[in-house]
Amino acid sequence: MLAAVIMVAIAASASAQSATEPTVRPLRFAWGAELGGGVEMSGHNMSTIGLNASFGMQWKWIRFFGVVAEADIMVDNSSRTFPLALNFRTDFCQSRRLLFLDLRGGMALNYFDGDKQETGAYASGGLGVTLASGRTFSSHLIVGYTYIGREQCYVGDRLRNCPGMSYVSMRIGVDF
Repeated sequence: MLAAVIMVAIAASASAQSATEPTVRPLRFAWGAELGGGVEMSGHNMSTIGLNASFGMQWKWIRFFGVVAEADIMVDNSSRTFPLALNFRTDFCQSRRLLFLDLRGGMALNYFDGDKQETGAYASGGLGVTLASGRTFSSHLIVGYTYIGREQCYVGDRLRNCPGMSYVSMRIGVDF
């Protein structure tokens, strides 16, 4: 019984708080950072741990629009990739900003094992959830799919054309 009363009080407090929050974001500069990782699903043994920084703006229904630079280090070998991309995030609902869509597109500077250097396409899409937010910050968790283009790769000892790398990715970050 006590738990039910507490849950009703929390729900009433949350709805009263959301009614007093402004529904329109003013145009402002935004920046953030994320720590993440990706499990590589295309069989190249290239699962990653990475860190990124982003700079851009927020306005109205645009949660974030700007550029992102990332550094990914492969866990099982000495390969690295550095994606540079445009990042666009939008809320699904303007009054409640719990869930959002995260889209990224650009290029990746790839430095693979054996001094193989390539530039490939980079694309990422994900669904995010807001963990905590205040007047000047917002933390989030994003789960999604990431593609990094790759022209050639080793299959055994032979160098062959590669279809690219596909990842299930997860990022935890904060925006200011």
